[in-house]
Amino acid sequence: MDTLERLKKLLSEVYDGQIDTTNITEETRVVEDIGMKSIAMLYMAMAIEGEFGVSLANEDLPKMRTVGDILKLVEERSGQ
Repeated sequence: MDTLERLKKLLSEVYDGQIDTTNITEETRVVEDIGMKSIAMLYMAMAIEGEFGVSLANEDLPKMRTVGDILKLVEERSGQ
């Protein structure tokens, strides 16, 4: 499973399966398109840390505007 698919799985888990992840791409905006609120963003960050073994700081949250931004952050932190 590639990084995008793993991230889509996490999004589905954070939202208890209530969002359709089939159309999520790197360009998908987490607030405007998915409707992610700040508490969901915190849950997402914790899920990312657990799934990918990376550490995210509070300062990273505003950088996570699109799914592509999250992918880039994961890749930078994991050395991919």
